[in-house]
Amino acid sequence: MDILSEFFERTHLQGRLFFAGPMDGTLVLDKPPGMAFIHVISRGGIDMVQPGVPKISITEPSVLFCPSSCRYQLRSSSVEGAELICASFQFGRNALQPFPLGLKQTLVFPFRELDNLTPLLGTLINEFQDQAPGRSKALNLLLEYLFVRLVRRSVMEGKIASGLLYALQDGRLASVFNRIHQEPEALWTVEKLAHLANMSRSKFSACFTRIMDISPMGYVTTWRMKLAQDLLRDGVQIKVIAASVGYSSQASFSRTFLNVVGCPPAEWLKRDASGEDVPPVTARVQRDLPDDSSPH
Repeated sequence: MDILSEFFERTHLQGRLFFAGPMDGTLVLDKPPGMAFIHVISRGGIDMVQPGVPKISITEPSVLFCPSSCRYQLRSSSVEGAELICASFQFGRNALQPFPLGLKQTLVFPFRELDNLTPLLGTLINEFQDQAPGRSKALNLLLEYLFVRLVRRSVMEGKIASGLLYALQDGRLASVFNRIHQEPEALWTVEKLAHLANMSRSKFSACFTRIMDISPMGYVTTWRMKLAQDLLRDGVQIKVIAASVGYSSQASFSRTFLNVVGCPPAEWLKRDASGEDVPPVTARVQRDLPDDSSPH
């Protein structure tokens, strides 16, 4: 089983274009938490300004990969302005957290260092410049693919050193995730999971928590609730869902669902069906912003 593909399927990765075009001032983002961002700078210079962090200056065509904890403004630094394609990424409506990517700081990938992604970037830019029907949908799909490729590259190059995607590179932990995902109904304990990893209980627990920022059993519970959400959407009865994700009774499952998700299963399903969602990212361009202005 390709556990990484299953992860993206189960968590419903969604890329969404929220700004595209020329920018000759400062791009101010108003974003909810729990997202990651990609900015494709195809022309011009950009300064990324963040509170308490040194300015990042981009002087050539580049891709910026930004974590959800990164609050910033993008300022045009060239006379001719810049050309941007900006997208937000989240793991589905009402997605459970945490499913950490392990991206701690903004990564900058100049186009010249992305030789194997040149066709993809070219297609992305051409689609952006074209006004053909379905443009926004095509851009979102291309950006999602770019997201997966950048995550994969970042893990391989050691730029992401925590989170699930990093853990899957560790043979011991990868076997643990495979079993959890294949058998969510199993009576898992920390001892059983540590045995799968061929580690002592204490060493396994410390290692897992350090990499995932969640305890082993916390991850098991969170994954079970994510599967439960998918089954609820499919119309499966709650008592069947309870058994499918490892609970001996509907009552115990519903209590856990309430504690993790924040509302009972039936109420959550109504909210999900009604389309309640995280507020969209909004962006506006400020022009003639003083150089010494502080970022919001």
